[in-house]
Amino acid sequence: MPNAIKHQLYRLIKSLNKAEKRNFKLYATRAGATENNKFIQLFDVIDRLRGPDDAAVINRMQISKGQFSNLKRHLYQQVLTSLRLIYIKKEVDIQLREQIDFARILYGKGHYLDALRTLERARTQAAEHNQELILFEILEFQKLIEARHITLSRQIQNKMDLLLKESTEQSQRVVNTSDLFNVNIQIHGLYIEHGHGRTEAERRDNEAFWIDLQPRLEEQGRIHYTFHQKANRYQAAMWFHYIQLNFYEAQAAAVNVYTLFTLERQMTLKDPDLYLRSLYYVAMFAYLNEDLRMVQRYEGRIQKFVEDDNIHLNENSRHIGQVYAYLTGFNRRFLEADVPALTTLSDEILAANAAGDFRPNAHRWGICLYKCAAARFLSGDYNATLDQLNDIINMRTGILREDLLINARILHALCNFELGNYALVDYHLTGLTRLLRRSREAAIVHKLVVNGLRRLLKLPLAEHKPEYERMMAELKDLRGEAFERKALSYLDLGRWLALH
Repeated sequence: MPNAIKHQLYRLIKSLNKAEKRNFKLYATRAGATENNKFIQLFDVIDRLRGPDDAAVINRMQISKGQFSNLKRHLYQQVLTSLRLIYIKKEVDIQLREQIDFARILYGKGHYLDALRTLERARTQAAEHNQELILFEILEFQKLIEARHITLSRQIQNKMDLLLKESTEQSQRVVNTSDLFNVNIQIHGLYIEHGHGRTEAERRDNEAFWIDLQPRLEEQGRIHYTFHQKANRYQAAMWFHYIQLNFYEAQAAAVNVYTLFTLERQMTLKDPDLYLRSLYYVAMFAYLNEDLRMVQRYEGRIQKFVEDDNIHLNENSRHIGQVYAYLTGFNRRFLEADVPALTTLSDEILAANAAGDFRPNAHRWGICLYKCAAARFLSGDYNATLDQLNDIINMRTGILREDLLINARILHALCNFELGNYALVDYHLTGLTRLLRRSREAAIVHKLVVNGLRRLLKLPLAEHKPEYERMMAELKDLRGEAFERKALSYLDLGRWLALH
């Protein structure tokens, strides 16, 4: 964490594109600075660095550590201010906050009526764009002005009553939205902390937890649900059904979130991250349900949205869209069993990452690496598979979900088995057995392949075929269980067994 804070200026400057760098230089010089100004020099020095190196910067600029600290702080603020000037034209919430700032300045100058007019325009815009919290802030500011000063509003019949009524209703909306957001996070947190409900007792406990949340989900009062309230309700339902291993109901809830965007088209531009998330989760649950047509349909929608030149996504949204497009592309090709297409996509992702064009967070990158490895495994390139699996296994502890780590280590053992590294397989199976024994994410499928490999290591090659047939029969018996089916969707043992 200390290093993360220490290098935040470096990360910010390196994330700027050419237009943003040019805009910063224009902003800085317009503010009275010159190219010789120290903070602009610091910007240029950091921009040329290949990695964060404070000592090199201090030495090159010939300044003290104290000066360097002050310059960094000043430069960071200046870069953010220049970015704000760009994004104020693109982000409605930044525009609205600017109008509130203008109204405060006008109010401070004693121009009460002008401040109210500015707030009224902002209020209409905030309502149109579902900016509930900002709308509440605007209403409260209007009330403050009306309460402290005699304005023309009192000459309009029912003006004050309407303002007070809207403020009360908006206050309740904000509270409800926050509470529904809390519910969504709570149910998601239940999955993160405890995983799926696999036993009858666990499912009953989850059901009781869900029932306890219903009064908060259903509480509506005198006002209708807003867009984000509905979205949080549907997402909470999606996570609950996923926890209970009811993938069809989870998919239906994910579709409901997507449907909200079809009913309010403008929200796809106002909240593109949530829109992309809704598309991805429909496609993901369709993959778990082996619904190829649905996966194809929603992959197309993700691609269309991300590649639409008329939609100006910020960097974060582009990264999110890129990750979801790649993961959904993998899932579609796995369902199609198109090994050449999987290999091509794997090469594309690895090349994009090496070139710096695709840099997801560590967790998402672990998932992408695993899917690349699974694609290589199906093509029979076991050495390349091991290279990618080693990158996953050697990632820092705590970054990866345990189910991903289990699948990676099992696939690692299968690759070594295929390459004839039997002593290495036997060595790794010991640690893998311990991991399966203590993990809640361990499926019967995982234990089946580990026990099967142990038996294969003890048998002569001529007696392997009956063992493969035995494993295949056991595998067929497990496909009816939802948790086992999920495990098989990420570790397709059937295709491996079919090769033998």
